[in-house]
Amino acid sequence: MNSLIVLISGPSGVGKDSIINKLRENCSSINVTVTATTRSIRPGEIDGKDYIFIDDKKFDHMINKNEFLEHATVYGYQYGVPKDQVTSALSRGQDALIKTDVQGSRTIMKLEPSALSIFIMPESNNDLENRLNKRMTESKQALKVRLDTAVSEINQARNFEFIVYNKEGHIEQTIKEVEKIISKAKRSTNKRVFNIINETTS
Repeated sequence: MNSLIVLISGPSGVGKDSIINKLRENCSSINVTVTATTRSIRPGEIDGKDYIFIDDKKFDHMINKNEFLEHATVYGYQYGVPKDQVTSALSRGQDALIKTDVQGSRTIMKLEPSALSIFIMPESNNDLENRLNKRMTESKQALKVRLDTAVSEINQARNFEFIVYNKEGHIEQTIKEVEKIISKAKRSTNKRVFNIINETTS
């Protein structure tokens, strides 16, 4: 079966991490790419598993070395997808799953038009606001910024190959839907070719 680059995107608070963690448990063929970031580690997060936490100097060094597939500044912090994690997964015959925001997905889709892109959609804007409020990790001003950004991202969902709704309390159904999409793409006779592999072999 074909190895894939799978992009999982969606607004903050929609449940991307929960979905991805379950995909990691259920599918041995999936390698979840760990994003590098300059933001501080949050309680419960594990360095190297949830994110690779580095300072701005190290991040800038990686940019200069062209070590990111894509990178961007989000909510004042830098985030980047390390190329080596993607190429290593594909060379092992695994699927490289990348969690990224809409901006990052757009960049990767330009570089890798064959990437399988999936947008996780909330049931409604009110549902998303309730989820973010439950986190209780940010100020009201920061929450408003996230909600405004979420509305903008939702308006761009049509640019993705697939849209999957994650209804509150129905995450298992969402996971099955995403697994079905990935499985169908892997079985397709139309093989997806990725430029990043040609880069490393040329």
